[in-house]
Amino acid sequence: MTGRIRQLQAHILATARLAPAADAVSLVVARQACGSLDAAVAARLARDVGGLSLHDGLLELVGEAHDPASRSGRLHAIATYLLESGVVGAWRHENLDIRAEPDGPALAWIDRSAVRVLGITTYSVHLNGYNADGQLVVAQRAAHKRVDPGMWDNLAGGMIASGEGVREALVREAYEEAGVDISRMEITAGSRIQVRRPIAEGTLAEVVQVFDVDLPPGTAVVNQDGEVARFETRSVDAVVDAIERGEFSVEAGLATLDSLLRRGYR
Repeated sequence: MTGRIRQLQAHILATARLAPAADAVSLVVARQACGSLDAAVAARLARDVGGLSLHDGLLELVGEAHDPASRSGRLHAIATYLLESGVVGAWRHENLDIRAEPDGPALAWIDRSAVRVLGITTYSVHLNGYNADGQLVVAQRAAHKRVDPGMWDNLAGGMIASGEGVREALVREAYEEAGVDISRMEITAGSRIQVRRPIAEGTLAEVVQVFDVDLPPGTAVVNQDGEVARFETRSVDAVVDAIERGEFSVEAGLATLDSLLRRGYR
């Protein structure tokens, strides 16, 4: 199966690492490119929101935005405008850090509602869960999810909030989505996968940190936050078949395939 998994992984990555459109405008924060947005949206922001300059294909924060807090205030004004003008649907009340590079410092933060419209790279954790028989416990995304509703996902996964550590986010998401306390379980770290693909709201640009956990016998999985419709336990073959049919989200599929390759499935 290893050859099949590698081929499937390569196929998905080819569709999940797309360059920005030729006419896209780069969002510049602290003189560093941190996002990519539609030119028409950029023009509206430059016209209606103060402290922005649109030039040479760049939408740049200008003026007194010299530190993360002041930059974040400017970005909050952008997010508020996008909400009030109907470009984004609802406030998420969850701030996400903005970085120019995955390991770079946080330059600012912004409400989660605006990140896809602005093409800002987000950071997430995905947890593959295996039962004692080596089967995967997978979750179906709730029908109300904005991205990939009803598709299949890993045991748990979600965004790393502003100021939150990777391990902290993983423990939180595992409990919120699956009702499992992994704080004392042995967790294996996998690859860090970077994706960029178009979605209805704009661009899903994300760095996915993959983890695996072998669940103790008798572990019950119960969603806590309403983000999961149901769980299923499936064989590795059944999961790979479903990924191949396009039933898993791009990020979940890549996280699963990464895990299977590391665990030596053939």
